[in-house]
Amino acid sequence: MAYAALFEAAKRRPPVDVSADSGAGTLAIFGLVLLPVLFFALRPALWRRLWRTRIDPRPAALMRIAFGVVVLWSLVDLLPSVSMLFTDEGLWPTALARKRYGGLLSEVWDPEGGFASAWDLCRAVFRRFSVFHLRSDPPFVFAVYGLTIASVVGLIVGWRTRLMTIGAWLLINTVYGYSPIFYTGGDTVIRVFLFLGIFLRWGEAYSLDGWRRRRRAILREGVRALPGPSLIPAWPVRLMMLQLAIIYGATGALKSGITWFDGTALYYALNLDHFYRHPVQIPFVALLQWSGILPLLTWITRLWETLFPLVLVGLGLQAFERERGQTRLWGDAPRLRRYLSYACVAGFFVLVAYLGALATAYYYDVELSPWPTVDRMTMARFVQAAALLLPGLVIGAFLWIRRSAPRLHAWLLTWVLGRRLWLGAGVGLHLGIELLMNVGTFVQVMLAIYPLWLRGAEVDALWRWVGTRALPPGQGGAPARRGLGGWLRAPARRLRYREERPCFVVLHGDDEGSIRRAALLRCWDLAGRLRFEPVAGELAGDRLRLRTPDGLDLVDGRAGAKLCRLLPGLWIAAPLSLLPGLGPVLGGLALRVLGQGRASGADGEGVQT
Repeated sequence: MAYAALFEAAKRRPPVDVSADSGAGTLAIFGLVLLPVLFFALRPALWRRLWRTRIDPRPAALMRIAFGVVVLWSLVDLLPSVSMLFTDEGLWPTALARKRYGGLLSEVWDPEGGFASAWDLCRAVFRRFSVFHLRSDPPFVFAVYGLTIASVVGLIVGWRTRLMTIGAWLLINTVYGYSPIFYTGGDTVIRVFLFLGIFLRWGEAYSLDGWRRRRRAILREGVRALPGPSLIPAWPVRLMMLQLAIIYGATGALKSGITWFDGTALYYALNLDHFYRHPVQIPFVALLQWSGILPLLTWITRLWETLFPLVLVGLGLQAFERERGQTRLWGDAPRLRRYLSYACVAGFFVLVAYLGALATAYYYDVELSPWPTVDRMTMARFVQAAALLLPGLVIGAFLWIRRSAPRLHAWLLTWVLGRRLWLGAGVGLHLGIELLMNVGTFVQVMLAIYPLWLRGAEVDALWRWVGTRALPPGQGGAPARRGLGGWLRAPARRLRYREERPCFVVLHGDDEGSIRRAALLRCWDLAGRLRFEPVAGELAGDRLRLRTPDGLDLVDGRAGAKLCRLLPGLWIAAPLSLLPGLGPVLGGLALRVLGQGRASGADGEGVQT
């Protein structure tokens, strides 16, 4: 408690006057910006490798779907409150909302005369702006809200993806810009990542846009093999990764209150009436705090958030190790430019050390320090020396390990600096928050961004895993379930010990058009549940026959209904396909979506199926 009292006393002290060194500090900050620019000017190949490469679109597409579902969930969740939050019959009359939250709109827009000039319109739009500040009667608001939901649905399914992304961002900003009274952190993340999504070609895979391109290539352009999704520019993905690292790093750095130092922050948060999810959890939370588990989780949470940007360093080092010797990607700068770039890096750390010492000299408080005998200037010199020596020691140790201990080096890259540790801890953290705290859709929004960090091969492995099933205990290498430990480990073992599910066989005609139409199904078969067999002279017209593992042949609507349960892109229709009478109808519609009717332009050379 004495430590908390010292913090409270420090808050009441007058502000620190830094004017004596503000000029030098400002120059140092400008130098921190200029040196990275100079570094990449000297090493342009590194800049191209970082921002101008092209990557697999499937992780971005998976993130688009997950992120879009969360945004749709947020909008649907607000539907009962739309009238209260956004119309002039709710909390704010239009004029009052415009005055309080409309930015410059109340100055440059007149209800009778409108905008005086186009420049006034630009000034209003590029500040805080919502169409609801001009008109917010219920019919208009619900019409705009319906368009917002429709644009998000279009984004999820990937129909006119770029246009739907722009529309979703503009309309969601209109909804959120009316009043900030309902905001959470997740809403801000939605707006930021939707804006970045405008520049990301995340509709190249798992989308209706991508499906139309592949169908056209198969049926009309005479391709001989199934076309894959086009590679997309990497720089929007890099920006999204950087944005997530900034969110976590800044959040961790701002957790500087006394409760984060003494390990009580999570205890208080889990006991607040506004945050705790279940009243019955309060005694359990007290037990975790008393046992020391919750304080440990508090410190781990803050450390994980503050150091999360290290995963970006790990990604860069892993990419370098995978692509060593590929001068085309990393360049081979002359010696002079290489040494000058190293000097830029050294200068960057020198400026960081100077600013750290300057901040310590002004803000270090002896009374709050664990070392009360160390005066302010001594501590400033210590911080400066540590900031200069630590990067050199870390870089030197890493290079030595890389040269002398390759196994340790691989472990550091895979675990200490790898995505498994940082993203795995993030999943655990957010699931714990979801289980115990009521924080809106923040958890879902953050987790929806995680697929962006996967690679295309990892997405393929994920779909293959989805197409398997858990082995029974004691069969096929799965350990037998014995004792309490066996029961506790059973969920993890179900995830690890898997076997392939039986495949369904697509029987199709051996003519050119039938082969091409059957090839269209391969574009949807992400989990590998289908096999293809041509049948000569047995299939009438365009009928597609689906043979189950039990030997039962399904045709027409029944075959389409079964495909709704086998193909991930149609899973949304799978529950309806089980309804009696509706299954065949829905299956027939699915077959049309899958391109299994007679298609024009199906002549040309065969497709390798």
